Amino acid sequence: MKYGSIGANMKYSYSKMIHEALGYPWQLWSLEETEVRELLEKRDFDGASVTIPYKQLVMDYCDYLSPLAEEIGAVNVLYFDREKRLCGSNTDYTGFLYAMDRAGIEIEGKKAVILGNGATCQTIKKALSDRGAAALIVASRKGGSGREEEKAGPSCRIVSYRELVEEHKDAELIINASPVGMQPDTEKKLVDLRDFPACSGVFDVIYNPPQSALIRQAVSLKLPASGGIPMLIAQATAAAELLMDRPGYYEKENERLIEMLRKKVEEA
Repeated sequence: MKYGSIGANMKYSYSKMIHEALGYPWQLWSLEETEVRELLEKRDFDGASVTIPYKQLVMDYCDYLSPLAEEIGAVNVLYFDREKRLCGSNTDYTGFLYAMDRAGIEIEGKKAVILGNGATCQTIKKALSDRGAAALIVASRKGGSGREEEKAGPSCRIVSYRELVEEHKDAELIINASPVGMQPDTEKKLVDLRDFPACSGVFDVIYNPPQSALIRQAVSLKLPASGGIPMLIAQATAAAELLMDRPGYYEKENERLIEMLRKKVEEA
């Protein structure tokens, strides 16, 4: 069996530890774009997870895309089905919602702010929309203007960080989908939660450190909050179910792996 993670730099990845804790071998493939294309053309692997910056590139090589991956426009797991087709799916969506539910963060009817406008933002927008968020605001350094059209669900406005603080103090959910606050710059955060008095939930995709500066502030303000470890684990177990063709089998491992990874990150 040849399974692994595809990314530009897998040096600091925890994927090998996570997947091997589920009982199968795992490799880390740090690849240039030409190497990724060659791997996908040869199909000399049994399955893979996909991370930055290749979640869009791999879509062109799939024989089948799940409707969710197609709508989001990103694939984070590649697997072969029983007809030997190379399939692409998105389990980041599952991981995000698992983390939100685990933290007790309600989504329905809420005005949500997403910090950062990269590939992860697209997944989170879809998840929030499906869970009934009332409005979506994406904060980007480049800013934006007007209303972004959606096929369904709430409207989405792209704003600068200045506009965010000036015009959207009524935001109820704050979600960091950017790398700001991760190692080694752990004291950085894009917003001050005190600027959003209606805030009732905070999520940060960052998992190293387990609690970013944003999450530490949320905890100090007694807000429901979660760092990125639960999302990382839940997307991996959902991917494992596709890779191993064992639907519903690995989700029960989530809490064990969350605790294992938290200890590992804290010790590092």
